[in-house]
Amino acid sequence: MKVHLRVFVEVENLGKAMNALVDAGITGFYILEYKGMSPQDWKGFSIKEDPKSAVGLIRDYANDAMLICSVVDEEKTDKIVEKIMESLEGEKYTILEVPIKRIIVKSKEKELERAETWLLEKEVSCFYCGENAVQRIRIDMNKAKIWCTNCGAARYYLVKGVEKEEK
Repeated sequence: MKVHLRVFVEVENLGKAMNALVDAGITGFYILEYKGMSPQDWKGFSIKEDPKSAVGLIRDYANDAMLICSVVDEEKTDKIVEKIMESLEGEKYTILEVPIKRIIVKSKEKELERAETWLLEKEVSCFYCGENAVQRIRIDMNKAKIWCTNCGAARYYLVKGVEKEEK
C-alpha cells in the first residue's frame, strides 16, 4: 500500500526536513506554503465569522509554515519518519501518514504542446481588502490565478478557448 506522507514544519526548518527526506530515499515531493496556528495559540480566540476578519486574524497571528508531501511505500515509511525525527530533533513539526486506497494517473497518448506559464505582478487596489498592494498573476494555458500579497485573497479564471497563431 502507498502512504501520503505529510510533514508540517516551520519555514526555517524546510531545508532540514527536505534533506532528511532525500537522505531517506524520497524521490519526489511537493511543497505547500501556509500559515498555521497550534491549538494552544488558538485557545481563547473568538472572531467574527466573516472571511475578512478570519483572513486578517490568520495573517496577523499565524506563523509561516511549510507542508512537504510525498507518496511513499508503506514499508519505507518508518525509516523515513525516523530520519525526519532525527533531523528535526528539538524543532517543532507534525508528521501525518495517510493511507492511499487508489492512485489513478491519466496521460494522453500524443504529447501536447505546452504553453509557457506567465508570472506577472501589478500594484493596484485589491478587489477584496481594498488596499493598494501587489497583485500576483499566474497565467497557464487554460487558467489564471490572481492573488493579493496583502490579504492573500485569490481569484481564479478558466480560459474557455485558445486561438493559436498560424505560422
